[in-house]
Amino acid sequence: MVSYRKFVRDVGLIGTVQVFTSLGTFFLLPIITKTLGTYDYGLWAQINIIVSLVSSVALMGLSMGFVRFLSSETDRKMIREALYSILFFVAISGFLASSLVYIFAEPLATVVFKDPEATYFIQAGSALILLTVVESISLYYFRVFRQIKKYSYFTLLETFGKLFFILVLIKLGYGLLGVIIATLLVQSFIFLISLVTIVLQIGFTIPRFTHIKEYLQFSFPLTPSALVTWVTASSDRFLVTYFMGLGSAGIYSAAYSIGTLIQLLVTPLQVILLPELSKLFDEDKLDQVKIYLSNSLRYFLIITVPAVFGLSALAKPLLGIFTTPDFLSGWLVIPIVALSGLLAGVFQIFVNIMFLVKETKSATYINIIAAVSNVLLNLLLIPSIGFIGAALSTLISYFLMIVLCIYVSRKHFVFDYYYYDIAKSVFSSFGMYLFVSHFVISNVYELFGVAALGAFIYISLMLIIGGFSKCELSAVIKYTPPRV
Repeated sequence: MVSYRKFVRDVGLIGTVQVFTSLGTFFLLPIITKTLGTYDYGLWAQINIIVSLVSSVALMGLSMGFVRFLSSETDRKMIREALYSILFFVAISGFLASSLVYIFAEPLATVVFKDPEATYFIQAGSALILLTVVESISLYYFRVFRQIKKYSYFTLLETFGKLFFILVLIKLGYGLLGVIIATLLVQSFIFLISLVTIVLQIGFTIPRFTHIKEYLQFSFPLTPSALVTWVTASSDRFLVTYFMGLGSAGIYSAAYSIGTLIQLLVTPLQVILLPELSKLFDEDKLDQVKIYLSNSLRYFLIITVPAVFGLSALAKPLLGIFTTPDFLSGWLVIPIVALSGLLAGVFQIFVNIMFLVKETKSATYINIIAAVSNVLLNLLLIPSIGFIGAALSTLISYFLMIVLCIYVSRKHFVFDYYYYDIAKSVFSSFGMYLFVSHFVISNVYELFGVAALGAFIYISLMLIIGGFSKCELSAVIKYTPPRV
């Protein structure tokens, strides 16, 4: 019971943090789009995509290996050796990856972006790869050992630190270069203070890489999985750039960034769930593993389903308020990408089962199938229907991932999906959509007001039709475990 209460508290804390980081993202979007315009914003989006691709390869899946093997570890010496082994290893791979991107920046700019002048910005952004991989491992330490408050503080500090420094450097006239420099500065600072905190807790040692082979045996199969996951999640923006140019990529990326806010709602579960499940699984508490999975899926959908309906109803006002009229043509991308984000979140919950039983190859195969289908659909649909084709390709690929993942995971665990409760959530969300979509919104105050009113309508409808039980309402107030 105590462990479950802590789990609920931690998820609630991370959820609250995500609300603030989402607000930070909202405030950052207009700062960048209204200053840079569609072309430079498209270039910034492409740099981010390159960083996410190359850093995921450089990590070699070791972040997940860290979670899986050390979640139940209590020996400080073992923890110290494992952490610094992984950190040093990814620092070397991250440095090599950053160097390669720096060296090949010019052909990348010429062939992919079709703009040789983008070389300078790609080279400047290449350092983000090294920072991303080492920061990722240092922050995973706090996830693995469930120091959620510290993890939350670092997350908030990074979000609003970027917001502040990007605003300052853009105001000083640095443009896109200012955005890159601000990101480099903030990520460097977060890595340094997280590393200092870790050293103060467990000390420091020169790693001997004692168990790195074992970690890589588990993690390395996840590297191609990370690569193909990137293809599913990001190749659409590369192909939009190729077929339609950086300006169109900027429009699509702005709409995409709003739609993918849905995926922030699964972050609390991603941060907390796998370490908790790994500990319970290693202790052979399989019934509790099923309870955690079941409740996680239910609560994720009860929150995410209305969020998808809400983003769909407010898609045009969101783009109109937070960007410029040049971006407005991409509004229809938002509801499609939001639904894709919901499916991606469900996949993240189910794929934990494969990690628990160490069936990482199956996860890789599923990602490969989804990635291939995504690329083929993009090649077919983008030339014919543009933005919408790219968004639909992503949606279909995530749906395929969900079907395959559920099929494989059911061989190991079967748990309650709470179909009736989810149906009530869909009904209440649709009622909220009909109400919200009739408002004419012209400024940010009206936007947040209508969003708050929509949330009130949804919760009221759920209470009327019995979407929440008394036990669950008590859980919200007192953090008592529901349905156990």
